[in-house]
Amino acid sequence: MRSMLFGLRRVALVVLCLAALALTACGSRHYTITTTDGATHDAVGEPRFDETSQTYTYTDLDGRKVTIKREDVQVIQERAD
Repeated sequence: MRSMLFGLRRVALVVLCLAALALTACGSRHYTITTTDGATHDAVGEPRFDETSQTYTYTDLDGRKVTIKREDVQVIQERAD
């Protein structure tokens, strides 16, 4: 009986963790950055502009920080999905 209760607690904990992870991912806004050469880049969260270096920094879908020059950016749009 005791081991069954422990198993149920473990399952409940896993379900709660997965639900929290899913809700966190849904709360992030995604942006598409189109560069002057026509390439597109996906950003998680709004890209930040640095006045000093004249660059945008954003986090890509793999979680890496990416920096791109302002002169290379044609448009930044929030995705509808």
